[in-house]
Amino acid sequence: MKKITLLLAFFIGSIGLMNAQSSFTGINTSTQNPVTIESLITRLQNIGNVAGDINDYFTPQEQRMLNVHYNGIQNIAPVVITQSNTQTIETGAEIACASGTSFRNNNAYRAFDLPGDYGIMNGLEVSAVEFAMGPISTPSGFPITANIYSTTPGSFPGGTLTLQGTAVYTATNADYETMINLPLSAMIPAGEAMVMELVLVDDGTDTNFMRFGCNNDGETGPSYIMAPDCGANTPTPLFDLGLSQGYVWNVLGDDEPGGGGADPAVVFGIDNTTANLITFDPADPAAFTTVGVSPAAGFENAGAIDPNDLGTAYVLDNGGAFYSVDLASGVYTSLGNIAAPNGETWAGAEFDPTSGTLYAISTNVATSTLSTIDIGAATATTVGLTGMAGGISLMIDENGDGYSHDIVDDNFYYVDLATGTASIVGPLGFDANFGQGGTYIKGDAGFVYLSAFDNGAFQSQWRRVDILTGASSVIDLFNGGSDQVAWTSAKGEILGVSENALEGFAYYPNPTNGALSLKSVNNIDSVAIFNLLGQSVLSSKIGATTTDLDISGLTTGTYIMKVTVEGQTGTYKVLKN
Repeated sequence: MKKITLLLAFFIGSIGLMNAQSSFTGINTSTQNPVTIESLITRLQNIGNVAGDINDYFTPQEQRMLNVHYNGIQNIAPVVITQSNTQTIETGAEIACASGTSFRNNNAYRAFDLPGDYGIMNGLEVSAVEFAMGPISTPSGFPITANIYSTTPGSFPGGTLTLQGTAVYTATNADYETMINLPLSAMIPAGEAMVMELVLVDDGTDTNFMRFGCNNDGETGPSYIMAPDCGANTPTPLFDLGLSQGYVWNVLGDDEPGGGGADPAVVFGIDNTTANLITFDPADPAAFTTVGVSPAAGFENAGAIDPNDLGTAYVLDNGGAFYSVDLASGVYTSLGNIAAPNGETWAGAEFDPTSGTLYAISTNVATSTLSTIDIGAATATTVGLTGMAGGISLMIDENGDGYSHDIVDDNFYYVDLATGTASIVGPLGFDANFGQGGTYIKGDAGFVYLSAFDNGAFQSQWRRVDILTGASSVIDLFNGGSDQVAWTSAKGEILGVSENALEGFAYYPNPTNGALSLKSVNNIDSVAIFNLLGQSVLSSKIGATTTDLDISGLTTGTYIMKVTVEGQTGTYKVLKN
């Protein structure tokens, strides 16, 4: 009968294996000095500017250690959840329940209190897990199963585990002392804790051997193991087994507002050139899709999606015809007629997401008025004159702040929804004319979007406006600039804008097939793109307010872009198709 133990080191000479009846014990001494970040920095300094492939000087794990040291583990992905104080894989500190030639059934765990320890209140969208490998010996490879569970905070190792995602990695001898990055899709609901599990199953061949990579650099939460052959019948902290080391594990993902399940943004609007209801990706307005045909007899100026019913929009034409619109089918239903006040015509509409109230703005290009719309009664109530001559749009952000722009003086305005009074913010930077619209897109705080018409260039444009300055920039044209798009309204959350965003900076399209355009109010100092392992795949000095990056050479996937503008750095997610 083979003797089983929790292996902790390269056992040599007279160092034996503990038998199956013994408690989990082991030695933490190493037969060779562990690689430290200090030794890597010294090696890097000694190498200096010598030409050559970095792989000639550093292993993949050593490259990762340097990346983490210089960039910080928190900057490698949008969100990195870890309890490991360092990313070092310490030779001699690895662990598994195994004989000298093969492992037994092992279930290793870490539990993460997302709300309590990480401040993640709205859930986590997991994209990958990472785990350190120690010694490994296998003739043809074997599976390691990674599971992500949700559970009640503080309940593990008790409580109920709900499986949210799983993935399998095939381990080979090439994985010796490396950090494995395994894509895994899972969603942890808001308010829940997360448990990561790695599973090794003994196949009975006595050929597959492996130990989990660990270190003695400290951890912020316990490492657990369950291995009945070694006497641990339930998940047990390594510390309780007399061991000091901890697993080197990370979970990568995004903490999405509203529970982590936000849909990507999509914009609906009216193409008044063709009288079609259209929809498009805000990063690619040139490629819009027709949803239905508008029956409105007049020019359909005002429209907004109901935040409490994202499948329905409400629209007004310039004659006051009022409709509900089924966004899935494009079918319009007449709700009556609502006359605009003061001899004006309706020009824009938007829901206040904080109150659910539908507001509309009207104009006669001499005065503009803000009103509220009672959908059930099909009536309007005047809030007040705005002070604008030609207020042509209405945008309300998730804080309940209103905005508009004026086609008479070409300025951007803040609108007080309580009084209707508009206060000038600043010039738009283009000759605004004809019927136009706009919308706020969740996730892009500090900006609104305009379906604009530039009379100077005589083309219809999709623009992004800085709400602090009024300055706008063109993202793209509608059908080459020939189709006039009036009202627009968005649902979902825009991709590519993070909480760590730079004021006045924009990039598009996202996702992209290869070309990525960067624009900034101030000079862009530099840009760098990293993969989710933290490895730099592109970097460039810019020194200009606009630039185009060619990332066509990158493989399909998610990348992290760091942009520095006048010494301030923003972090953004880039999706490469």
